[in-house]
Amino acid sequence: MIPRISPPGTFAPVVLIAVGVLAVPATGTPVNPITQPIQVSVQVPFPQSVTVRVARSVDGTVVAILGPTNAMAGDLILPWSGGRGPGGSGQPLPDGTYMLQGVGADGLTPLPTTPVTLDIDVTPPRPVLSAPAPVIPASTQNSLPLRPGGSTEVRAIVRRPGHEEPLVSGAWRPAVGPLVLPAALRTRRVVGTVEVTAEARDAAGNIATSNAIIWSVQPPAGPVVVMQRVRTRKPLVAITVDDGYGSPEAARMIEAARVADVTITFCFNAINQTVWGASLRRAMRDAVRSGHLDGCNHGYAHNTGSDTRRAEGITDLSRNSAWDQVLGVATGPFYRPPYGAYGPGLLAAARATGYRYVVLWDVDTNDWQGPSASVITQRAVGGARRGSIILMHTKPNSAAALPGIIRGLKRKGLQPVGLGELLTAGRPE
Repeated sequence: MIPRISPPGTFAPVVLIAVGVLAVPATGTPVNPITQPIQVSVQVPFPQSVTVRVARSVDGTVVAILGPTNAMAGDLILPWSGGRGPGGSGQPLPDGTYMLQGVGADGLTPLPTTPVTLDIDVTPPRPVLSAPAPVIPASTQNSLPLRPGGSTEVRAIVRRPGHEEPLVSGAWRPAVGPLVLPAALRTRRVVGTVEVTAEARDAAGNIATSNAIIWSVQPPAGPVVVMQRVRTRKPLVAITVDDGYGSPEAARMIEAARVADVTITFCFNAINQTVWGASLRRAMRDAVRSGHLDGCNHGYAHNTGSDTRRAEGITDLSRNSAWDQVLGVATGPFYRPPYGAYGPGLLAAARATGYRYVVLWDVDTNDWQGPSASVITQRAVGGARRGSIILMHTKPNSAAALPGIIRGLKRKGLQPVGLGELLTAGRPE
């Protein structure tokens, strides 16, 4: 015969006692006894053997038995971690409502037990984070769409892609509406590509992490800044690669960054997308997510200059949104003008399309002239210092040189990072 517990209406009076690891939960408040063991309290009128039976509320079937325990008169405390079977040490019970009843040595006499009922919830929430497709101008919103998936509170965790250590963590907020990005992103002047996850917890204290979203953090509105390098005390440099007309070379450069575990920045013209096959597109998007590739806008057709008018510049920059779509993240706030040439019209276009930083360089490899890989390496490594921005192109000798450039920079104590990380580490100049 299946043992049953008497219906709740026949239980003896209960005295609530806050004891043990977890105080008695409020009625209807779910708990996870695996992470917060329950202290079951039984009032024992005289010395005897005591057993606590745990049964499903829906049908009274006993699923766990605590004890028997020889107890003195008074309050008997039995810790329980939500396991099933004899001793309550088996596999965790599934989510649901359970009744607890202590009985005396005869196996029949009920003893006042706290808690009487318990809502168990061992299932973590399933938050789902999503991000709008990248657009030009890049979105400046400070929140991302979130499906809470059973969570009651959430907070944003922001990292650089491929990094385990968070840049910033947000405060816990009710899981209502979108996920709010931490205000510390602004105070710490974080810009560029980041990875955002939602950490969520439910009423039972179960914690889960959402999927990761790649997002581009934009700076506050302001005038366009033309920068050649970054003034920083950190030993960081940025390797930037322009144009994107060499598909095999782009793939080799991504692989070099992956093997060396560094970040490089592609400043590509979307007019070259006809040579980007499906495998390269996947490789570029995967490299962004793994933290080995950053992006900036180089204009669509590589045909702007110092005399480009504002309207023409806006069209050229906006049309390059196809490049953002390939990367899966906005290239804002970084714009590399073709040839490094710009005038008032192009600066006005950059501001209108959200490109706060016009990125030039202080180390030019002049690889477009066709020097050997060794010469390109010497130029890149020899000219680099803290905060340097190195200019390269998707040329065969440049791709051949990149592994040696990365090794040489590291021997010099310099770490290649993306434009966003470099700028966050200092001030543009």
